[in-house]
Amino acid sequence: NAAKQVYDRIRDNVNKFNTYYRLGQKPYKMVEAGDKEKHWGAVEKCMSGENKPNLFVIDFNNSRGGNDVAYPVVKQMLASGGHLSQFVNFSTYRHDNPRDMKKSNTILQGVARQILQKAGVRLWYVTIPRSLPTPAVFVGVDVFHAPRKYDPKTKERKAKASCAAIIVQVVRGNSAQGSSSARDQAQKVEMFSKTYRREAGKEYDLGDALKDTLSTAMRELKTDPKSCVVWRDGIGESEFANAAQEEMRGIRAGLSGNGAVAGAGGGTAVPISYIVCQKRIDTSFLARGVPNEPDGKFGAPSGTLIKGIQGLQYNTFYIMGRAPPYSTPKPVRYVVLDQDKQLSKVDMSSLTWDLCHDYPNWAGPIKVPSVCQMAHKLAELGGNMPDCGESIDAKKLKNKIHFL
Repeated sequence: NAAKQVYDRIRDNVNKFNTYYRLGQKPYKMVEAGDKEKHWGAVEKCMSGENKPNLFVIDFNNSRGGNDVAYPVVKQMLASGGHLSQFVNFSTYRHDNPRDMKKSNTILQGVARQILQKAGVRLWYVTIPRSLPTPAVFVGVDVFHAPRKYDPKTKERKAKASCAAIIVQVVRGNSAQGSSSARDQAQKVEMFSKTYRREAGKEYDLGDALKDTLSTAMRELKTDPKSCVVWRDGIGESEFANAAQEEMRGIRAGLSGNGAVAGAGGGTAVPISYIVCQKRIDTSFLARGVPNEPDGKFGAPSGTLIKGIQGLQYNTFYIMGRAPPYSTPKPVRYVVLDQDKQLSKVDMSSLTWDLCHDYPNWAGPIKVPSVCQMAHKLAELGGNMPDCGESIDAKKLKNKIHFL
């Protein structure tokens, strides 16, 4: 039937990459479902029985509009069981009866890449500065603030609980210039991710969450890190002296492996750098010297680094991530709140820009480092789930980018 034909096209696109992850010649099981309750009801019935541990669910749906009510419910069901999934929306494009086969193939090639990346395959990677001690731990932190919703009982708009997401990624070396085994290792994702439900007004209280996530990640990923760089999104300057300091204490305690602050008992502390990413700023940079164009007509090009505008207390730099030519692109301000002296030779602006090219869902630079953007995606996914992502099985989904 039509669904089997589309599956075959996706399977062929996935398998032609010749990675360690492949789709079977035939689907393990095909389930018909309706809309809304019939959709998640059919998924729940199918998943209630015994299934293979390496099951990957491809959901062909026909929902219209940007808000598919079944999506977060089905995602929660699958994530709680540690199953990966990929949605393909036929209302966006009819792949079973395409008007333009070339366009359909382009879309399904993107679907195939996303399936592989969710399964933990790295289709591309970037080099990191040799001055960074490895194994290195990269951490991304963000919080999704759920919009207020009307409560018919109290007849008031109430804030739903927010969702904090923490991404921990391990990089064991500059594999692009290493041995063949190192390059093979670079094709596999080493990552641990976790979400936390945060009540309104307590979104900044993440010290214990970071301590728990990092200590668990070090055990699960079996690593003894030599350095750690944290990119924290969504924190204002008013919290630099309080919430940020608490988070740094939690990070150091989590990296120590025993719950105590690293170095407090005479042990060797893992050197860290804690960088705040500020996207909602009023600063803009314009280009000058463009041939045959007046100065200021275009924004600064992608990759522009500005270090000359410094704050009074902290090292600050700006990077233009994506810069469309006919718009008003905004840079991201990076504030280095803390950096241990062991990392003084590491150019954090270069490392930050390199990781802006490492996001698995976009072949090009983005505004923030990949771990920070992945934290944003996971927080948004968890925040839209009925339970704010509390049921996601983090251990089963380690080394998987299930939230793309």
